[in-house]
Amino acid sequence: MADVDTDEMQEVAKPTAWPGADVFLADHYGLSGDLEPLETDPPSFLLRYEEVTCRLQFGREPDELEQFQTRTELLSHIHAEFGRVQAPRPLEAIDGSSIVFYEATADHDAGFAIVYAHPPGEAPNRGATRDTAARQQLGLFAARLIRDLTAAQDAVGREEDEEDDARVEQPPLIAASDLRQAGPVVVRLLRDVSDPAVRDPIAKAMVTALRQVQPIGADLRVQLIHHHPAGRDLVGEAEDGPWAPTGFSDPAALGDGWIVASLAALCADLVDEDGDGALAILPAVAAFHAELPLQETELKALWPLTIVQMGLNLAAIERWEAMAPGEATSQALLQARRLFEVALGVHPAFMHAAILDCLDWPLADEPALERLLPEIDPDLIRLVDLSATSSLLTEGNWEDPEVDWRLLARIAWDTKMGATRYGEYRMSRAFAATGPEADNLALHVDLCVPAGTVAVAPFGGMVRHTGGRLLLTGKEASLHLEGLDTILADGTALFAGDRLGVVAGADGSIGGLRIRLGREAELLPPLFATPATGRLWKRLSLSPSLILGLDVDAPEAGSTAYVRGWREHVFDPLGFGSIDLSGAAGLLGHGHPALAEAAYRQWLMINGLSGTPAEMEFQAALQQRMPGELDTIIALTDEGQALELAVQLGDRLYPQDEPPIIADERRTGFGRTGDVYWAFERDGVAPDIVVTGSPVADERLAAVILRRSVLPEDLQLPRPDASAVACRIGTAVIDALEEPQLREAARQASAEFMERLRELQVRASDAFVIEGEGLSLDLVFEAGDTRAVADGLAGRRVLVQSIAGDRLRLTGPLCLSLASIDRVATALAQVLGLPEPEPEEPPEEPDAADEPPTAPSDEVSPAVV
Repeated sequence: MADVDTDEMQEVAKPTAWPGADVFLADHYGLSGDLEPLETDPPSFLLRYEEVTCRLQFGREPDELEQFQTRTELLSHIHAEFGRVQAPRPLEAIDGSSIVFYEATADHDAGFAIVYAHPPGEAPNRGATRDTAARQQLGLFAARLIRDLTAAQDAVGREEDEEDDARVEQPPLIAASDLRQAGPVVVRLLRDVSDPAVRDPIAKAMVTALRQVQPIGADLRVQLIHHHPAGRDLVGEAEDGPWAPTGFSDPAALGDGWIVASLAALCADLVDEDGDGALAILPAVAAFHAELPLQETELKALWPLTIVQMGLNLAAIERWEAMAPGEATSQALLQARRLFEVALGVHPAFMHAAILDCLDWPLADEPALERLLPEIDPDLIRLVDLSATSSLLTEGNWEDPEVDWRLLARIAWDTKMGATRYGEYRMSRAFAATGPEADNLALHVDLCVPAGTVAVAPFGGMVRHTGGRLLLTGKEASLHLEGLDTILADGTALFAGDRLGVVAGADGSIGGLRIRLGREAELLPPLFATPATGRLWKRLSLSPSLILGLDVDAPEAGSTAYVRGWREHVFDPLGFGSIDLSGAAGLLGHGHPALAEAAYRQWLMINGLSGTPAEMEFQAALQQRMPGELDTIIALTDEGQALELAVQLGDRLYPQDEPPIIADERRTGFGRTGDVYWAFERDGVAPDIVVTGSPVADERLAAVILRRSVLPEDLQLPRPDASAVACRIGTAVIDALEEPQLREAARQASAEFMERLRELQVRASDAFVIEGEGLSLDLVFEAGDTRAVADGLAGRRVLVQSIAGDRLRLTGPLCLSLASIDRVATALAQVLGLPEPEPEEPPEEPDAADEPPTAPSDEVSPAVV
């Protein structure tokens, strides 16, 4: 936010001439340098020489002298006794005095002056306070500054008590920006703004905010504070990391005031034009409260006072622009206006709830309410589960935009009554989201009940009609209903139990009633909230369970572990999907119905024994996909042991001068290359031994296959250790791989995957090489630990494996979509910090006689041991 000198809020007076600042500094302090006048009354100047900045302040009135003296003592104690916060240091004049008095001359009246040396450091630029950590540092600094000021003030008092028991108590320090005087100040500032379109919105917002503070003003703690611990009033360092505040530069901002006003001034400076908007203040609020706990009334006053501070800042710039058009920079003026609009665009109750939520403040007690539908037996209302763990969501039916209504209608069929759940993270809305966040936390309940069901007021209040909704506002709650027929007019007052209306619909039909219950009369809870704002909105909304006589609350989502898979996606309890390239999706992807059916039927029969029909059928299905001479499967085990066994058999069964060809199809087999079933088929290789991977992820179904004719009679073969269920699923996978559409989709995905990764390889200046083929690839990095890359991708909802430190393994199912590949490539580019590619020039049309160039082959053969 644009910084404005707090003294600009005062009337600009026309005093008699003051001493020349350059001559005064040279004569009394022996100082010279670059002078910058500040728009203050009495006048003040900044003097810069070498790496030092000083502030010269003039005064002539007795009360000003008292303020100078009090600040001088206070700052001296801060420098002597407290080290956490750096403060301006009063400089001694050539004659050794802290305050210089001068006589009247023909050019100026008598008066006095003081010079403060600013602490070392730089003021922050706007970008220095944008991230969460920087805002936390600012909040912590503001709280520590108040603590140090209090300690220094106490030390001054103790010292004076020891010197003179009968001393006269020092007057309180007064700062021009004291928000306790905001009303009169804004009136003076806006007096010179003649344009009502500019003046009136500021005045209206200020009046509204000050009315919210006025009833609790007497309960707000008052002590010595810094009234603007933000912006250019701060200094800090950024040597070993981001800029962090270390001190303040303007002693005139010290004065008695509300503790919470200091935090409000900081918050006014932190409201974002973009990004988090008004919620950008929360990290600073949490850090301030952790260091200097605020009381409940202070938390209630914080946001209104933030609006007041922003209004004063804007009013000062508008006044400046009105009195001297063009002198206020257009950028500063436009930014101040936009930020004020951002702040006013948030309901005060929402911001108060956000502040309480970021502090984990206890929730307010729920009111006692009566039932909305007294004619209905609540036990007959069936609840529909629309969460990520719902058994009603199968085979991707959540992709249907109408699925929530369809499932509600199905669940309500028997009893003619059903309801959705409050506080539930809807799977369908999370899946449909295009960004990283989705508003899928339900803050309402949709209820199916017979049309004509009577609804009564659960509490006393006033009836209003707005936006097709009936609104009943009471002292402790507000009820928003859609789907109700009523004859009540606006302004009708009701007692609890009075008739509201009836559920709309034809006789004998099922009517729908949408219920939202809130705490604030003027704040309508949204139908859905994002997970990030869900806890906040639960402070402002109430569960319809309070008026239905039935617990319609969904259980807490709980763990962040994945709870559902579908194709190449896995979903967390909030319903958000990640692309799974870890290999866990297997060949066909998560949630394939044929695999689920096969596993279910085999479990009903038998599992856990070797030599079952399921095992024999799997071996037969696998052998059918092999060349005829490879007719014997001698092991079903895990993939590592399978390769080890194949090497041992090769050494024993074949002469050493003719080493056997072992085709390692653990990563290339079952169509993962996208073009052939086995990689050795494409290359025309006739292997002696084939090692396959498991067609079922994480199951011991890797196989070693060779010709029976080479087996000696005394060879002891290991017994298969695969379960019957795993074998049955493996057979189902092999059968499903015969689907032509799946094979074609895998071919397209493989080509696209390799192309996108090669583009990234070029953009990354060959920081990695690509190994493997098809949908099973490794990115091998020349330097660095790939765990950080894997973590970065996981944060962007892409799951991969970090192998052996320098290797990133990406293993996708054959159903991997082109859209998912695009997301993976984008996420990887972001994690690697790659610049956006240059737009391609349109290709020139070739001459008809030109032959197109032949692309070199990039195919990789299966590993040969």
